[in-house]
Amino acid sequence: MKKLALLLTVCLLAWSAFAGCQTQDTPQPPEPSGSEASASSTAQEGDPVVLCIEDSFEQDAYELENYLKATGVETEYEFLVLPNNTEDRETELTRLRTEIMAGEGPDAFILDATVPGTVTNSGEPLEALFPNVEKSMYSHLFLDLEDMAQSSEIIDLESCNQTVMDVGVTGEGRFLLPLTYTFSGLILDPSILNDPAYVFTTLDELLQSDEEALKGIMAWGTFRLFPDCLGLLADYTGQNLLVTQDSLQQVIEQADALSAFQDETYSQSPALYQGGRTIGANHLMSLAREETEYAVLPIPNPQGGVTAAVTFYAAINANAAHPQEAFDFIELLYSEELFTEQGFEVNGFHYGTTFSYGNHGGLSVSIPVKDEIFFQYLESYDILPGTMASLRKAVERIDSAKVYSDLDLAIYQMYNTWRYDRPEETLEELVDRTVSTMEMTLAE
Repeated sequence: MKKLALLLTVCLLAWSAFAGCQTQDTPQPPEPSGSEASASSTAQEGDPVVLCIEDSFEQDAYELENYLKATGVETEYEFLVLPNNTEDRETELTRLRTEIMAGEGPDAFILDATVPGTVTNSGEPLEALFPNVEKSMYSHLFLDLEDMAQSSEIIDLESCNQTVMDVGVTGEGRFLLPLTYTFSGLILDPSILNDPAYVFTTLDELLQSDEEALKGIMAWGTFRLFPDCLGLLADYTGQNLLVTQDSLQQVIEQADALSAFQDETYSQSPALYQGGRTIGANHLMSLAREETEYAVLPIPNPQGGVTAAVTFYAAINANAAHPQEAFDFIELLYSEELFTEQGFEVNGFHYGTTFSYGNHGGLSVSIPVKDEIFFQYLESYDILPGTMASLRKAVERIDSAKVYSDLDLAIYQMYNTWRYDRPEETLEELVDRTVSTMEMTLAE
């Protein structure tokens, strides 16, 4: 089990204080030079539209740019690529934050909200440009996109998951455009359950049930409960932490009680199809090879519903020199041709047939916000009706949504410390310290 270390640098504190693949017939992308790009709100007419993107999204970005050029679009896009190397990334983030605080920076951002526990190839955690992008929305860093989004036939807000899309909305407008989301849960063979239709809405309900096989399986991965079992962690309108010492300690004690059901019988259970922390499109598409009807069991939040988490999003700089051109690129990311592998065809060339939306927030760990259109696409793969029905029921339980942030990371790391490091601190002391740190982080 890889453990993360919380990155709290002076630069991050200063920032927080301010911010409160292609087919064979597709043309090859140009040599990337985005990491050298810089943008300013004083950009002159004819300057490129600068988009800040993740390293893992670079191939997709060039693919989409090539498509636009093939259709005759003359807008020049330049990609400012965030390095995946921890040291280089920290330097670039510092530079970018300085620019943004000065009212400059890229025209737009298309970024991951990394799932807590995700690390780079070197084993290091991936620091985000905006450690808490929901908090940043309330600091007026981003442009209000409500009118653009409402009038976009490509985005078509009515076809998106409304609860997830509302994450980007405040009382003042729509500042964030979620692209993919996920939720924590398991995909398993329900025949191992006493009641194949069993679902649980609280951890106590699961612990008191007679579903010993399910408890045995979950006992080997209690880390998957965190942080989503706590639901929403903060109210950003009032900058209030919603997690209390009592609520945090309660779920840790429930996780400890669940871990007591560990049994070697279930450590490598064949009934568990997918037991990671997130439900992703790639997991779901692979079910087409299965002759078993699987059940999707999400991890419930304290209200008995399910809290979704945005993993890939776009926003436009409040000081963007080219807001409309940036939006024109972003809205194409909502095209169902991309997440259904149809792609675009122009003059015999195909673009976007293997679009991934990157690695850390893409389809490997997430679902497109146009989830029902994606589910209909899954059905074309002949995934069994029972599996699809269970998936839809799980999604129907989503009653809240957030963007993964430094607060979620703090919860995840705290549980890892308690469960695997067994610190000298008592649980009460560890919980108290964690909640205090989260309160300070939110208030900065």
